Amino acid sequence: MISSKIDFAKFKEILLKEKQRLQEKERRIDMRNSSASEGDEVSESADYDNHPADAATETESRTKDLALDENINFLLAQIDEALRKIEDGTYGACDRCRGMIIPERLKAIPYATLCIDCQDIVEELG
Repeated sequence: MISSKIDFAKFKEILLKEKQRLQEKERRIDMRNSSASEGDEVSESADYDNHPADAATETESRTKDLALDENINFLLAQIDEALRKIEDGTYGACDRCRGMIIPERLKAIPYATLCIDCQDIVEELG
């Protein structure tokens, strides 16, 4: 176990709630996109009635949804990794230096994998 200062059960609960929230958001995006796809089948025959700006707006909306979906999937993977670390007792250890990630950082970003110093180094390196 990395530290007795870390309440693993509390962080597991936080992570599971965030996972559930993100999965619900992903479902809403998927439902919106499937509804739009069904509407596309009907509207293809009426494309001549649509203004080009309407098509651009729809394209922008789908592009935004794809980006959101990609971000959600990334965050879900981070959360799953944090949950795995809780199970194996390595949660709270920095992936780079193996030092302890301070509980305050984990409260802000419960799926953090780097301590603040290592995060700064990684960001400086770009």
